[in-house]
Amino acid sequence: MRWTCHRLSAFAVVFLFTGDPAGALVSTLGSTLPDSIEGIGARGSKRRVASYLNLSHRGVSHWYMVYLLPFLALLAIDRGILPSLIFDFSNFLHIIPSQLSQFFSSNTFNTFARFFSWQYLPPMLSFFFLGACLHILGDTLCGTVPGLTPRSRRVGTRLFKVNSLKETLIVFPVSFAAIILRLSLMMGA
Repeated sequence: MRWTCHRLSAFAVVFLFTGDPAGALVSTLGSTLPDSIEGIGARGSKRRVASYLNLSHRGVSHWYMVYLLPFLALLAIDRGILPSLIFDFSNFLHIIPSQLSQFFSSNTFNTFARFFSWQYLPPMLSFFFLGACLHILGDTLCGTVPGLTPRSRRVGTRLFKVNSLKETLIVFPVSFAAIILRLSLMMGA
């Protein structure tokens, strides 16, 4: 799928099921991660990074477990099932030199910390990895991706070709319908 379609469909799916526009926006960032790891740009061009890593398209970077496991772990942390590995910095101020200690205990830092609170990191990162999972799901509609293991039988279909009119005629209306459905549910409630 084109990056535009990956982003739009990720936003639509996440917004439909969660009603969270911020989470849906973060998922759009993650929806291009598998191709970015390979060094494929927004217009399908390879970047220099890919030549150093020598990654094949839709190879290990498109194996769902790479993104599903962090998504599930972060979701479990957010829901309180797993203990958070994110610490309160105030416990470590005695290690930090005095000038940095003063900054971390200042009102400026406290305002910044409240705005970018650590409590929002696990859910936002889980949305990011969910976007990557949705990328892989989208790629199964226009090709194949690794199955249970990176080297196992590949799964997917060829419902449409990448960058085709058929891709646009399927992804755009379905995504917009999902967004409109969610908005109508939110306004009716």
